[in-house]
Amino acid sequence: MQEELKEFGLTDKEIKVYLACLKSGTALVQDIAKNAGTYRTYTYEILKSLKEKGLVSYVIKSGKQYFEVAEPEKLINILKEKENKIKKILPNLKELHKSSTEKPKVELYENKEGLKTILDDIINTKKEILVYGSTEKQLKILEFYFPNYITRRVKAKIHTRVITEKSPQTIEMLKSEKKEFRESRFILKFEFPTVTYIYGNKVAMISLEKEIIGLIIESKAIANTQKQVFELLWKLAKK
Repeated sequence: MQEELKEFGLTDKEIKVYLACLKSGTALVQDIAKNAGTYRTYTYEILKSLKEKGLVSYVIKSGKQYFEVAEPEKLINILKEKENKIKKILPNLKELHKSSTEKPKVELYENKEGLKTILDDIINTKKEILVYGSTEKQLKILEFYFPNYITRRVKAKIHTRVITEKSPQTIEMLKSEKKEFRESRFILKFEFPTVTYIYGNKVAMISLEKEIIGLIIESKAIANTQKQVFELLWKLAKK
């Protein structure tokens, strides 16, 4: 019983006094202390604590204070009361938790190995991928890994839309558009210094200059904004 009462939330001393009260019925502090094996002063303080929890009450008889314990079923009632209180504030608790979990997360990656990690994350998310940026620079930096990325994306049947520069290399890639689940459009006379991937609730931004740096931002709001930017560019881009 003591272990179960501990789970309920009573301390060791409270359990001793509570069980002594059950045995004693209506009794004086000194009698309860004797049955509990605790000092009278401590017993009075513990009884006060049990009273605040609704497990003990007292009556005055001939000017003396007699304590009596509530029916054991009171334990169940207290738990139900606690449950009802928690249910009332549950929506607020969920909202607080939601606000903390939805905070944007930012991860920084460097060098070619870091870019590989970003591309792995893009594949693993398994959502449509929206891309705008330089295809040629990516192929140059990730000469051997980028074809592997395309193969894995095709195997996972992940569709992608790409806005990129028009060049002999990107025009050549149009031949394999259908089998590689890709649709490309071009923006003329514009040189991209970066490439941006939008997938799920994430945005990956990669610098393709001398210093290779990539960022993954996980944020629904930022991803949605970038999707709108992409759609605007998609309308302006040429097939």
